[in-house]
Amino acid sequence: MTAAASVGARPVARPKPWPRAFVPLAILVGVALSMACGGGLMGNETHGQMHGRGSQAPQTPVLSSAAETTVEILNFDFIPRDLTVENGSTVTWINRDAAPHDATSDDGTWGTGTLRRDERATLPFDAPGSYSYLCTIHPNMKATLTVV
Repeated sequence: MTAAASVGARPVARPKPWPRAFVPLAILVGVALSMACGGGLMGNETHGQMHGRGSQAPQTPVLSSAAETTVEILNFDFIPRDLTVENGSTVTWINRDAAPHDATSDDGTWGTGTLRRDERATLPFDAPGSYSYLCTIHPNMKATLTVV
C-alpha cells in the first residue's frame, strides 16, 4: 500500500481547458464591447466627450443682432460657445447629441431643463450682463452669453 492510499488521498481533478473554438469568440466579444463603449480599436474622443469633457476647439465669438438666436448643442459643446445678443432677444438651445444636455446659468437663476435629442428650449433675455452657463449633466461643457 502507498502512503497516499493509506491516508485516503484522492487524485486531484484538473479543470478541463476551454475548447479552442471559444478563444476567437472571446476575442470578438471583447472587441465588440470595447467599440460599444466608445473605445474602438484605435481610441475615440467620443468616450471622453460622453463624460463631459466637451470640445476644446477654438470658436469665433458670435455677435447677433437678431431678435432670436439659436445655440446648438453638438458633440458635447455649445455652438457658439461665446454669444452676444441684444437686450430683449430670445435664445433657443437645441440638443443635436444623443446624450441629454441642459444649459443652466452658473448661479442657477435660469436654465433650459434637460433636453433630449432634437429637443429645444427658448429663454428671453432682457437684462444686460454677462452670463456664464454650463451643462449640469456634463459640467465641463461651458459657455458665455452676453446681453448688451
